[in-house]
Amino acid sequence: MEIKIGNIESEIKYMDRLFSTNNHSELIVRGQILLKKFPKIVPFYNLLGLSYQKIGKQEDAIKVFKSGLFNEPHAISVMTNLADVYRDINKLKESEELLLEVLKINNKDLFALISCGKLKIVQGKSHEAIVYFKKVAEIDNSFDDVLLRIASTYITINDFDNAKKYFEIVVYRNPINIGAQYSYSQMIDYSNDTKHQEHMLKTLDDSSLDKNKLGPMYFALAKSFSDQKNYEKAHKYFKLANDCMNSKVKDKILNREISDVKKLKSIFSNFNFEYNLSHLDLYRKNIVFIVGLPRTGTTLTHQIIASHPSIQGVGESNVLHAYFVPNLKKENFKNIFFKKNKLDEKYLSELSFKLSTDYEYFSKDKIILDKSPYNFFWIGFIKILFPNAKIIHMNRDIKDTALSIYNNLFGTVKMDWTYSQENIIRYIKIYKEIMDFWKEKIPNYVYDLQYEDLVNNQEEVSKKIIQFCDLEWNEKCLKFYESTPPVRTVSLYQSRQPMYKKSVNLNSKYTKYQDFFDKLENLK
Repeated sequence: MEIKIGNIESEIKYMDRLFSTNNHSELIVRGQILLKKFPKIVPFYNLLGLSYQKIGKQEDAIKVFKSGLFNEPHAISVMTNLADVYRDINKLKESEELLLEVLKINNKDLFALISCGKLKIVQGKSHEAIVYFKKVAEIDNSFDDVLLRIASTYITINDFDNAKKYFEIVVYRNPINIGAQYSYSQMIDYSNDTKHQEHMLKTLDDSSLDKNKLGPMYFALAKSFSDQKNYEKAHKYFKLANDCMNSKVKDKILNREISDVKKLKSIFSNFNFEYNLSHLDLYRKNIVFIVGLPRTGTTLTHQIIASHPSIQGVGESNVLHAYFVPNLKKENFKNIFFKKNKLDEKYLSELSFKLSTDYEYFSKDKIILDKSPYNFFWIGFIKILFPNAKIIHMNRDIKDTALSIYNNLFGTVKMDWTYSQENIIRYIKIYKEIMDFWKEKIPNYVYDLQYEDLVNNQEEVSKKIIQFCDLEWNEKCLKFYESTPPVRTVSLYQSRQPMYKKSVNLNSKYTKYQDFFDKLENLK
């Protein structure tokens, strides 16, 4: 690629345009050339590092940001971006240290304060997060993003009145803030309140709206009609929403997951899980993992268990994903674990210690509970690295599961597969393939929990779950919605409500999805 370099200001504008249009390949090539020529220009480091971060190359992003700090040690924007990457890969201590350093330089830097709030949410410290976000709002009350963060964080501590108050400021002050309309919609029961639905329908007529970015608004409208049991209109807007979101999804989606399954089966096909590891220095404290497809009740189960006084619920932790996803890409990864077809016991002990240290950041005294659904990829590693771990595998009617996936906005790039019925089916095939493999290799290892059994027999099934975790029963587990810790999930508001059954057999209301449902049935 031949690149002609212009003046610094025009290059910054051009790179910013490349970033906003997701043209990361050109941005990375251009950024590397520009930094050789202009090693003191901070925006080049930020844009190049953020581009690496956006495409999942966190280690490359870290190198870029560190290089920026070598050349400009007090560049607080670079420090903040580096702290954000550390947070992404679960280096929470390093992230916090950097952000505190930034605030010593400028305690009113908006982006550093927002990053501090985000970090506190990951740490499960919602009240502290609100303090940081409110500092931003005091400096700039027109900052919609931070008002929405305040609202969402209030939900995690069951303060719904304040959550609604902050949502409404943005929703009615800035109707074209599509994300705000969606977030607010999740708190409204439209069966007896049509004000916001009418507001959204009117907003759709605004000519200034970017029609390619209306996905969240369509999801919100679909939800409103679903609440009113108008499934014909709900279906219409769910299709508009998914088509809009899917129009921006890359063709190669799910290739990494397919590759991961192939590599995992290669690593463990000939491995005997009865191999005696009792002599190794592995992490012996209990960790409870909840795995399964999204929308199968992983959050509900997390909240029930996390309400027990002996449990520290950490929601969807990134501990295992941050380690295994980048390492599984390496050609020699299998050789790290095995030397001459034997386990490298020294490395296993070191890795068990490293990952356990990451988990103990959340709590040293309590049992850690991790509900990241993606951990089903790592069941073989969990079995080896954490001998006393417990795994609960959530199951739900496959049609209700797929419908709920398709009818929800997830908002992260790694969930882009959810906006296409074909991709949902592909993902479920991947999930079933690796789960069948683990169950064949490690029979009777995971505890299969049926979502429908849980909602129909809450107390009886909850007691069985707690017993499986080797804990004494505690009545708080029945009122999980009152006392459980914050959890990051697409069903954030629902996770703070008592148990309900309205989502059981919901697929029967969406007859226009019959072809989709038939294909799902054929997967069994």
